[in-house]
Amino acid sequence: MPRVAAFGLVGKAGLGVFCVCVAILALPLSEHAAVGTLAWTGYVLAVDAAVFAARGGSLLRSRPDAFLWLAVLSVFLWLPFEWYNERLAGWYRSGLPPDLSRYVLLGWSFACIWPALLETADLLLALWVKSSHDGSAARRPGLSLSCGVAAAGAVLLLAPLAVPRLDFGEHLLPLVSAGFLLLLEPRNAAGGRASLWVDARSREYSRLLALAGAGVLCGLWLDALNHFSRAKWHSLWNLTSTGTLFELPWLAYAALPVLGWQAFAMYEFAAGVLRLPRCGLGASGNNAIQRQIAEQAQPLRHL
Repeated sequence: MPRVAAFGLVGKAGLGVFCVCVAILALPLSEHAAVGTLAWTGYVLAVDAAVFAARGGSLLRSRPDAFLWLAVLSVFLWLPFEWYNERLAGWYRSGLPPDLSRYVLLGWSFACIWPALLETADLLLALWVKSSHDGSAARRPGLSLSCGVAAAGAVLLLAPLAVPRLDFGEHLLPLVSAGFLLLLEPRNAAGGRASLWVDARSREYSRLLALAGAGVLCGLWLDALNHFSRAKWHSLWNLTSTGTLFELPWLAYAALPVLGWQAFAMYEFAAGVLRLPRCGLGASGNNAIQRQIAEQAQPLRHL
């Protein structure tokens, strides 16, 4: 691909860590529970370096403070899904150490979820997802429509709690992702934060496509790494009649685009409410290049 900057030593180290961890998981070698988490850490560093090489700016290098808060928020943004899983029994884990290091590894893995999704979306935006904006002004949704969509999201979040735990509850976990998306998107649009709803109403679909692709790609990597790992999670979905790719049934992949959209909506809402520095998805490189051009053109303005 055309590059405007070097891939960098950090990116090469991250790519090396990812490849070594994949080799350990693929070969019949003794492995530790941290190997899968290390693989995701290397993946995030390598993808960030690829974005920087393609655009001249990235989430980690352009806004390290925002990236750090993104990793911290990722832990807490994932905890509601763990709580829902305790209620619905959608998956369980095996192979983790029984001592305190179990929670360290879980927290570390949770901290990689949102960075992996947003970094992958940023890479897709840098590589192949082109802007489709037709020049129309951004239109905020009306109050009645916003309230209706938020109410539908609340219903989706409450509906799984009314189902018996081991009856059909595990199949309703995707409703949780859709519920957070519908509940928070109207709030983001009304609050002036980055919003997929406003993007769609303005016919700007590049971020929507990139986040959908990120959800599918990260879900594929997660399923593949989990399949070969000794410390893994086991899905309780009884949909194996449709066939499985690794651990997840094929039907589960249809819900993965919603995962990327929901992750973006939850992050924008949490970072906006807490007034944290935000990672501008798709804007880091453009801003960096624009600043560089402005600095180079500054002496000309004095002339």
